[in-house]
Amino acid sequence: MAAPDAPGSLRLGVRFEPDWPPEDLPAFARQAQEQGYDELWFSEDLPWAGGIAMAATALAHTTSLRVGLGLLPAVTRNVVTLAMEVAALERLAPGRLVLGVGHGVPEWMAQIGAATPRPAAALEETTLVLRRLLAGERVTFHGTHVRVDDVALGRPPAACPEILVGTTGPVGLAMAARCSDGVVLPEVTVPDAVRWARAQMAGAGDPGSTVVFAMVEVDDDRDRALQTVRQRVRRVLDLGIFPQLTRLAGLGAEADGEVTDDVVTSIAAAGGPDDVVRALTGWSDAGASRVVLVAGGDDAPRSYARVAAQVLPRLRAAGVVGAGPAPAPAVSPSPPRA
Repeated sequence: MAAPDAPGSLRLGVRFEPDWPPEDLPAFARQAQEQGYDELWFSEDLPWAGGIAMAATALAHTTSLRVGLGLLPAVTRNVVTLAMEVAALERLAPGRLVLGVGHGVPEWMAQIGAATPRPAAALEETTLVLRRLLAGERVTFHGTHVRVDDVALGRPPAACPEILVGTTGPVGLAMAARCSDGVVLPEVTVPDAVRWARAQMAGAGDPGSTVVFAMVEVDDDRDRALQTVRQRVRRVLDLGIFPQLTRLAGLGAEADGEVTDDVVTSIAAAGGPDDVVRALTGWSDAGASRVVLVAGGDDAPRSYARVAAQVLPRLRAAGVVGAGPAPAPAVSPSPPRA
């Protein structure tokens, strides 16, 4: 497994939103690198651009930015063809790819005929076999979802890229600790949820890296920023797929509580630069390895630019984040224990 990120070494990324025009990606990626962000992430959401194509484009148009692809639903691709694509990207840009694999939103998976009665098994089996293939093994595996007979990659990468799991419940977090390099947590994650998730993982193995997606909206009118983000937080909560995290945010298991200002400021980086500094420091102190900023309003690039100009220098001066983007070393090629 990958070594966990050192405390106090928060890496900051931005997300290119799934519904943005893909032709805008090259300029956006170059700008994110120039602004000093460490990472650029994508979420492969139905029915927008495919994650592999977007990751390849971002890697080709930058030189030091790490590119995070996630979450990729485990049930939408054959694990061998996924390994082939990931291996090619890792060989083309060594040490710059991060892969996040998840269950997929159940409604979307049903819509495309990819639903499975055992999504947790599909996620675990895909992660295990994917890592073994990328480590250069010849693999035979007969599971409930994944079946592979005597398959090895023709051109495996020199080292397996970092593979994270997107999951939020105790069972899934324990699985992530056993078979991945860490976890990706969604846009309703308060600092206490980071602590809780890492404790769950520590009870089953190595917590590894913890990536937090967090909405951002920078506006000198704090009330306006909070109201803007509140609407987007509610959209995520209405999916009803993060019961444990919504409880930890103080909203109840059914996410039917009031999304107060206190809830918004614990979930998102919203308000002026001081508010954003406090929010990012809070996630870092809780154990987050990286925070990936996602759109909390209609003009996310404006917020990203303000964070780069007015927040990043303060976080660097305080030692919360490092000096700037640099390719991370690839993780050990050793496969995880079964």
